Amino acid sequence: MTRTQALPLSAVIPAAGLSSRMHQFKPLLKFGKLTMLEVVIGLFQDCGIRDILVVTGHNHSLLEPIIQKAGARPVFNKGFETGMLGSIQKGAAGVSQSSKGFFLAPVDIPAIRPGTIQALVSAFEKAGENIIIPEFTKMAGHPPLIPARMIPRIINLDPDSTLRDLLLSQKNCLVRQPVHDRGTLLDADTKEAYCALADKYQHLDIPDQEECRSIIQSLLPGETAIQSHLAIVSKVAGKLARAVEKGLGTKGKAPLPISLDKNLIQAAALLHDIKRKEKNHALAASTLLKNLGFPRVAEIVAEHMTIEPGEQITEKQIVYFADKICNGSRVEPDYTQRFTDKIKQVPGAETRIFQRYEDTQQIQARIEAAAGQSVQTILQWEAPPVPAAPRADTRSQNPPFHRPDRYPSGRDRG
Repeated sequence: MTRTQALPLSAVIPAAGLSSRMHQFKPLLKFGKLTMLEVVIGLFQDCGIRDILVVTGHNHSLLEPIIQKAGARPVFNKGFETGMLGSIQKGAAGVSQSSKGFFLAPVDIPAIRPGTIQALVSAFEKAGENIIIPEFTKMAGHPPLIPARMIPRIINLDPDSTLRDLLLSQKNCLVRQPVHDRGTLLDADTKEAYCALADKYQHLDIPDQEECRSIIQSLLPGETAIQSHLAIVSKVAGKLARAVEKGLGTKGKAPLPISLDKNLIQAAALLHDIKRKEKNHALAASTLLKNLGFPRVAEIVAEHMTIEPGEQITEKQIVYFADKICNGSRVEPDYTQRFTDKIKQVPGAETRIFQRYEDTQQIQARIEAAAGQSVQTILQWEAPPVPAAPRADTRSQNPPFHRPDRYPSGRDRG
């Protein structure tokens, strides 16, 4: 989502190098339908930044038309072969005089989320004229946001110096901003790295496992019980999804192929209780994830407590069911007693809890029909020893959730 910046900011994109380690010209490598260069320009435009300079050198005649068409400014560095510093200095010198600062984003680091840029801008607005450096799992990455006051010092750097040394020397005015974006550390220096980046770019709206862990550690430090629950729900959801996709199907019927986004399932399962300690935690977690730039994950998390089952097996159903059969860090495929206990714990919520129970049964039936095997078999789960018979009382003589008031026939459907 585009946001107009309150502060006038610029972006400098060095794209002058020879791409010698890559053996292909990196700025023109494809990321979907766009070139890597267009992706990086578009990132800043999506965040409301309009003064974007691209420093060219090698193959500058190929890049300049693309830069201009994309709405950025080309700046040619004729001394590009001397190294990156000269290109940085050339770009910094061209930054608009009205800018309060500029992002420095090498062209080969394209898999950064708009939410990360916005987080850096917010930190810059709060910290005055400090240098803002993104950190993922305590590792400094790109792009730094550099205040305009640093431009003269950058331009006058000795050729044997580095910008990194200059920035890190500013200890009293350097802010390390934690972000949940592994893309800040990833570049396309090799063909293997490029392929990994291209894949990540296709899934930028889903946090990967390391990014999920970063979010969990940030929001739930020391909460081992909740973290264990998130881990087991993710594991169970993954097993269920693979069994459904394998699709042994119902006996005598040709199974319809079902395709599920397992990355989406993993992320939603790992993050569904990220706001567990707050009231209405599903909504709170969903709002947080939307703000981080993960709308599809947020949609699943919003319904992990209550769901509309629909007609088809979806990622949302898989996560919902996995959560319902995981009690803390334990897997309990026989969830009837758990729902019964919940009714006792929450008087007056019987109707709502009963509906969740029915939805869980319905989703279980669909999973088992698609997989051609029981949930217990899918999870290779062994039932615990049968407990001693309970004392006789009125409740134990009826199946759980007996609701004659709900069904006029008096037939129990639970």
